[in-house]
Amino acid sequence: MTEVLDIRSLPRTRQERLQRSKSFGDVAEEIVAEVYGLEGLSLDPDWWDLRHPSRATKYQVKSTSTTVGNRYPGDGRFRVWEGQTRSLIASDAQATAWYAFVFLDETDGVLRTTRMKPSTVNNLVQERGGWNRSGHSMGKQHKIPWDEVF
Repeated sequence: MTEVLDIRSLPRTRQERLQRSKSFGDVAEEIVAEVYGLEGLSLDPDWWDLRHPSRATKYQVKSTSTTVGNRYPGDGRFRVWEGQTRSLIASDAQATAWYAFVFLDETDGVLRTTRMKPSTVNNLVQERGGWNRSGHSMGKQHKIPWDEVF
């Protein structure tokens, strides 16, 4: 189920932070925490961002907007990492893990949030050609276009 939030309904400080790309990920985490009743303080931030306080369900939050990049603009996409996905899949063996996606739709002026099981994300990555080298220390990655999630 996709949740839709009108950007104008956000407090002014959040609206301003959405305009700064470095703050968007933090705002996305805050919104996911509110929508799903989660809390932060990950002890292992490499593979999860938030968790449910009573069920210990872990959430990895990914965010993007309609377009990304100032130097080389392109369509928005969610970057998922192979290692994170494997860790989430292992945790989900007890049905305790989700990917949460937040999309800033600049055209409609709304934030869209949804969640997917890590195995579903992995299947989507495989259908799109698999994991790719990233040149980052986090290992292999895949960039999923926003319109394949929403």
